Amino acid sequence: MTLTSTRTQLIESACRLFAAHGYAGASISAIAQELGLSKQALLHHFGSKNALYALAVEQAASSVLQLLFDAMEDDRPPEEQLETFFAAYQSALQADCASAQIVLRELLDQALPRDGGTSFATLFESLVATVQATERWEGKGVAGALGVVTQLLGAASLMGCTHDAWGRYYDASVLSTAKVQARAPFAEMVSGVLRG
Repeated sequence: MTLTSTRTQLIESACRLFAAHGYAGASISAIAQELGLSKQALLHHFGSKNALYALAVEQAASSVLQLLFDAMEDDRPPEEQLETFFAAYQSALQADCASAQIVLRELLDQALPRDGGTSFATLFESLVATVQATERWEGKGVAGALGVVTQLLGAASLMGCTHDAWGRYYDASVLSTAKVQARAPFAEMVSGVLRG
């Protein structure tokens, strides 16, 4: 295993820990223990908890941003691009919700410095601009598009990121079926919000 792949795996593991516990809830000692490192080794590799968190958020935002860029590859109307993105985002959440969860946590916790996270900022700027390019939201300004982005990201994330919580009340087969059945109403909601 190369140093680069080890570092990437450490950042992915940290991402899952920050996603599960938030910035404040994930101590550097707990992160080091979970990653099988001493606190000193972790600090040697990443410098600080802040630096590790910034890398984890950046990597997570970058993976979500890639879903958006993939959806935008074809020359299709922005409504279709966003529908494709949100369908891919919802599927990605069902496979592994850590990336979306840490992006949402950063929106709530605001632990990054205001200028931190290139992919994080680009993700939201790109989503807002694409919503503004739709026929329904053209001319409604950044505020209207930001409201749409916030609502759709929240709705897409809720089912995937609350699996453990719902597991306290429902068995795995119910949750699995619910995830599958949630796709159609979510797709209808995305279309309705974007197209009117």
